[in-house]
Amino acid sequence: MHTRARLTVVTGPTSRPTFQEEVARFLRHAEAKGLSPATVRFYQQRLDSFATRTGLTHLHALTPDLARSYLAQEREATSPATARHGWSALSAFCAFLLAEGVLDANPMEGVARPRIPVKVVKPLSEGEVEALLSQGSPRTFCGTRLRALVLLLVDCGLRASEVVGLNEGDVDWNEGTLTVMGKGAKERTVPFGQATRAALLSYQTRRGELPGEKALFVAAYGTRLRRDDLHDIIRRAGEQAGLSGLHPHKLRHTCAVMFLRNGGDAFSLQKLLGHSSLDMTRRYAELAQSDVVAKHRAASPGDRFLSQVQKGGGRKRLR
Repeated sequence: MHTRARLTVVTGPTSRPTFQEEVARFLRHAEAKGLSPATVRFYQQRLDSFATRTGLTHLHALTPDLARSYLAQEREATSPATARHGWSALSAFCAFLLAEGVLDANPMEGVARPRIPVKVVKPLSEGEVEALLSQGSPRTFCGTRLRALVLLLVDCGLRASEVVGLNEGDVDWNEGTLTVMGKGAKERTVPFGQATRAALLSYQTRRGELPGEKALFVAAYGTRLRRDDLHDIIRRAGEQAGLSGLHPHKLRHTCAVMFLRNGGDAFSLQKLLGHSSLDMTRRYAELAQSDVVAKHRAASPGDRFLSQVQKGGGRKRLR
């Protein structure tokens, strides 16, 4: 078992700006730039974690070696992804301090970004999606809501936060599109198909009018559905369908892979999902092509000569 050793640093004179003072100023700067509340909270949590783990109080003690030690501990104690998050927050913070003239050099410039092992993202099959859609009665509020949520996630590839952030006014029934607020407060238009339209209309009928509540998806008592609620709904429906550990993001993965396998192109998928680059889209493209194994088994050129290989069985002397 590894113990979490506390990193120690030597603090400097109190006349210099403290780490927490500059963090507070950085967060005000992020808010003024219009970054989303979720992004501001992310920066605060990661920088608070850094200060707590290292004991750092003054900026002069923020060195590349200290950052590397912190990231190594984060990787070991939590996960490579958490270490990557810490690196991102520290890099943004130090870039701000450098631009403001608080630092003469960026201590994160020589700190390598933690690598994250690339995991194979396995999407749901069509049969598994059908099993998920069959959960819950279509004659109940919860049943119609489940179908609308599943189809929205599979058809449009929305993030969980984007789904629960939708308002009734974000649905354009004439055009068949949604106005979605994505990461970094970036707005995008996302189309939906006929099946999703039918599921949304059925849900909308069950939802009815809720004075004072503009959220598209609501809980049983008429308040906006929370992100944790969405995760619980999908997880429980998955368990009932025999799909353990199911979460909304896996349905987003499923949307991406099915879109490409059905003839969609990578650039359109990038816009659909709201990705800032093609990096993640390329991973989906590789996964969409992974069924080449099954296709090869069905059309293997070599298997045309299988009878020639199988001729003359029995044991023979090795030569």
